[in-house]
Amino acid sequence: MNVVVIMNDTWRHDSLGVNGNEVIHTPVLDQFAAESAVFDRSYAGSYPTVPIRHDLLKGRFGAPFHGWLPLEWDALTLPEVMRQNDYVSMLILSTPHLINYGYGFDRPFHAWEMIRGAEIDRWKTDYFQEFALPHREKFNSDEHLALYHRGATYRRTEAEKDAPRVMQAACDWLERNSGHDQFLLWVDSFDPHEPWDPPDHYIDLYNQDYEGADIHWPKYIDASYYTPEEAERMRARYMGEITMCDRWIGRVLDTIDRVGRRHDTIVIVMSDHGHLFGEHGRISKWGAWLELWDECAHQFFMVRHPDGPGSSRHVGGLIQPADLAPSILEMLGIKPPEEMGIQGHSWLPLIDGRKRSIRPAAISAFHPRQGFIDGCHNHVSPDDQWTAATITDRRWQLIDFPETERRELYDLSAEGGSLQNVISGNAAEVERLHGHLLDHLNRHDAPDWLRTVFRDEFDATVQPPPGEWRDNVRKRSTPRALTPKANIVG
Repeated sequence: MNVVVIMNDTWRHDSLGVNGNEVIHTPVLDQFAAESAVFDRSYAGSYPTVPIRHDLLKGRFGAPFHGWLPLEWDALTLPEVMRQNDYVSMLILSTPHLINYGYGFDRPFHAWEMIRGAEIDRWKTDYFQEFALPHREKFNSDEHLALYHRGATYRRTEAEKDAPRVMQAACDWLERNSGHDQFLLWVDSFDPHEPWDPPDHYIDLYNQDYEGADIHWPKYIDASYYTPEEAERMRARYMGEITMCDRWIGRVLDTIDRVGRRHDTIVIVMSDHGHLFGEHGRISKWGAWLELWDECAHQFFMVRHPDGPGSSRHVGGLIQPADLAPSILEMLGIKPPEEMGIQGHSWLPLIDGRKRSIRPAAISAFHPRQGFIDGCHNHVSPDDQWTAATITDRRWQLIDFPETERRELYDLSAEGGSLQNVISGNAAEVERLHGHLLDHLNRHDAPDWLRTVFRDEFDATVQPPPGEWRDNVRKRSTPRALTPKANIVG
């Protein structure tokens, strides 16, 4: 049995037709869903891009959340275990953070291919003296835009965009390698992450005759910074990017059929997290204090097994990225080595009908910290306030700050419930969900200082050991010294 994993960065759960979006065009994945187990309640654990890949490849939650750090040299990962069991493993990616700066996510695979030029990938130094960008003040940083523009100059047609190039590389690999007895192909597409730059014919599906600021890479900031029309245009660009991604994922699925491997290939298509387009007053992937609301933490996740378990079923049990490794290994009949220290649970019993649930709640969070200052993404969080964890069960979602007065509660079963804070009058639900967080910390190697932070009697004087949280959260902006100078004008 072979495995193909297609990961899509920043693809909201609700941005698929099969998940109830009546506007967006995703015909390929809507059809794929009819042949697959569709998980309705898949939630991030560690957050965002790099920490989520730690959870996926290691089957672990970290301590209990992975920071934005390189893959450890001594970590035993899913691709390595499959290699030990005679699988050929290949990584094809455009997600720059997994390779740039020596982050090492290529290491577990037999081979890897990087599709260059996404976001802040340091790909080109080609000279330009001036780059005219109308409404410059509404875009991301000059350093990032300069890197992007140098690469985008070489990508004018649809086939030259990031997602098409990644998916075409996957098709080419499948054609050349379909003769292997068994293989793992991991396709990690940075699209539909911003910059949202699909060809105009995709944007026109959702927004035509627009004449305002056309922002493909916004600041992470309060939504009031942008007009409603600007925010709607950004959403149209994002949906256009998704429709383009959907089409090119179809090329990969067709190639699996064409090379004769559909009968023995498990295909998993998923996202890592979402993006806010004005919900909760933000244009961002998180709140001003790194709150992870449902629009961000909720992932889409589908599994097509050639033997048919779960086909065309919606699965309601809660799953998380740490569950991927044990699930794949169980489907392949491989026992996880003890040294992996697996903390996730296989979701195979959910799709073959043996269980209805594998956990009572999903826990999602950044590596906890006090304060957050990131000029690239336009946040300023006071140093004396902690970031939150998000606890989600089948109905409720708690944004759980250590300071009880800052907590928020959402009833996800109600129409528009992900936007209505209903914490007043629901103390019992808050206490129950908070208990799930404390249990998660106790069961997943949380250090004493972190468990103390989230205890019921919060002690504002608690501090992590020197360097603890700062060492586990690296500043994500590109150092100025690595970005050739450019004059970007409005």
